[in-house]
Amino acid sequence: MTTDATRRPWSVTLAVVLVMLGTLVAATTAAGPQGAATLVLLLVAVCFWFAVRAGRGRRTDRTAVSCLTAAILVVAAPFALDDPLYGGTTLLFATLLAVPGVVLLYRPAAEAYVRARSGDGDVEPGE
Repeated sequence: MTTDATRRPWSVTLAVVLVMLGTLVAATTAAGPQGAATLVLLLVAVCFWFAVRAGRGRRTDRTAVSCLTAAILVVAAPFALDDPLYGGTTLLFATLLAVPGVVLLYRPAAEAYVRARSGDGDVEPGE
């Protein structure tokens, strides 16, 4: 039986989907040397894994997916900016998807969900 406190809010599900779409779109811009493309694909795979775990209410995975999303956007930026029309637009689109997804993971509803899932919802600060 699922209580209201441990039920995943729709914003967390939306956040996971947005982060996954944003990082996937950003990965399409990194069509540079084989080593860079491999690195970006590895980062995307790890980011997907952490995004799913963050959707389950895990605090450390939420932090990891935030850092990995930023890393993917930074690594993809030089390749995207080589082609300002297609690459720049694609990177902007990826950023417009991924960043709101990360922000949704830190909204109050998501924070309450993470607290309820981790079991520290009853602990007052300073105790």
